[in-house]
Amino acid sequence: MADLTLRKSIALGSVAILLLIEFSFFVDFFYPFRFLWNQGKLIEFSLSLMLFFWSLLSAFLLFLSGRSIFRKITLPFFLFFFLFNIGCFSIASEPLDFQQAVIIVENFQWWFWAVVENFGLAALPFVILFLPFIIFIERLPELLKFNLPPKAYFVPVSAVILTTFGLQYSHGFSDRYPSFFRIPSMLAFAGLSHIYDGERSAVTYSGSLDPQVEKIVLMVDESIRADILGINNFEKNTTPYLLSLESGIVNLGLAASASNCSDYSNLILRTGVRKKEIPDHNQMTLKKPSIWQFTRKAGFYNVYLDAQSADEWANYQNFMNEHEASFVDEIIRVRQKTAYESDGVARDKLIDLLKRPGKTFIMFNKYGIHFPYFRSYPEEYNLFTPTLKQGEPMSDREKALNSYMNGIRWSVDDWFKNLFSESGSFKSFVIVYTSDHGQNIVDDGTLATHCRPGANRFEGIVPMIIFSNDEAILEKFKVVHVTSYNKTNHFQIFSSLLGFAGYNKSWSRTHYGASLNDSPGTLPEFFVGDLHGRGSVRQWFSIYPTEAESN
Repeated sequence: MADLTLRKSIALGSVAILLLIEFSFFVDFFYPFRFLWNQGKLIEFSLSLMLFFWSLLSAFLLFLSGRSIFRKITLPFFLFFFLFNIGCFSIASEPLDFQQAVIIVENFQWWFWAVVENFGLAALPFVILFLPFIIFIERLPELLKFNLPPKAYFVPVSAVILTTFGLQYSHGFSDRYPSFFRIPSMLAFAGLSHIYDGERSAVTYSGSLDPQVEKIVLMVDESIRADILGINNFEKNTTPYLLSLESGIVNLGLAASASNCSDYSNLILRTGVRKKEIPDHNQMTLKKPSIWQFTRKAGFYNVYLDAQSADEWANYQNFMNEHEASFVDEIIRVRQKTAYESDGVARDKLIDLLKRPGKTFIMFNKYGIHFPYFRSYPEEYNLFTPTLKQGEPMSDREKALNSYMNGIRWSVDDWFKNLFSESGSFKSFVIVYTSDHGQNIVDDGTLATHCRPGANRFEGIVPMIIFSNDEAILEKFKVVHVTSYNKTNHFQIFSSLLGFAGYNKSWSRTHYGASLNDSPGTLPEFFVGDLHGRGSVRQWFSIYPTEAESN
């Protein structure tokens, strides 16, 4: 009898320790509770606390309630979510957040195969242990003779439903629950969470319009980390061509992206939402006029050049919808079967557009560099070695970094070299070149590259380079180069585009903030978390190293 009591005590203690380990995954487990209390939201605080304790009770009953057919069928799912949470933490050093849940729900097929290819070997131990783990936990109530009725198992089932309601009510802010219930509830919340998908407001500008150039290009590369560009003093010369340019370029150094996620950064770039308006709880980024409306009003022919989508896909990405697309005169999708060839095809299209007469605004989403990095350049561009091979985990930083640098040579440096080989016949143009976000290349020991709640500063470091054949434009940027070098951010681009298109500078600054011709006014920071304020992660990260990193 004493032996059985000891075993029951060990079982209860083990569940408690398991939960404590899970909760330790959060950087600040008590943050949502403390925030609600400090804001005086006592009803929300009380409801969150009650739901948390209900989920704790549910976790114990999940392991110890009486055996039944229903328990046999559903228990593997609960245990899978537990192991899934451990897997998320092992890859990103953070439990699953709303952002990742949305990616999984909306792009499940892509996400699944990306996980299998990039992290399959790391997940293999969990797959091997899963079946014996299920069998042991399913038989645990009988082994310990807890004698709890099978219907007690409906408490854990109810926890999934209640935590889903809790996430809906709090917009995902109150999310501190055991992963058995938190993961399925978060995925359900992501699936149920809808955003505005209607028409945008009209442009209300009534001033004069005096465009500065004939061709305006906003070029948004993919996953280009500015501190690994040779032009920004990286230890290895990854950009020999760009370094050789003596004219037609003003390099503003390291800049901060708007977000560490592609879709949020692109949406902010297209709509000019200001830093102080984030989180965008009212979804104004989806309602305000887009850049296409402003450039059309200024008499520009609008072109969206997309190297990330194939022509036959005919889809929109980064929160664009058919209403926004109605202001785009020409959509060119050039994603190729051999992915790294996409930017080359797009370059030929861009060259043709820059040679055509007439005012044209072009937003160009490059294919850039996607992980696994070896797919972002041809084999003959293995200039930095050793590199990652197919199926090899990214945990070797030297190989990962070499693969990434090879991608830089192919996708950035040589790409621009081939583009500007034709520049003699370009009409007057200005190109604002940046990237959607940077990359974590095992810098903090984790495998996730970007778009994660536990971001590091490298995920927000992007290039900011101005290319032009108009000396007057370049001279203006050379003036601010001294004060703005390594200090600019994505939030300055929209106002700059309006200026190029001929909008009054004072009006643009009043409505959309400083341009790249102005002092940034704020630190180069990027937002981590859902742009529209869902989920518990809402934080700004500086691209500058902390004092500890500097030392």
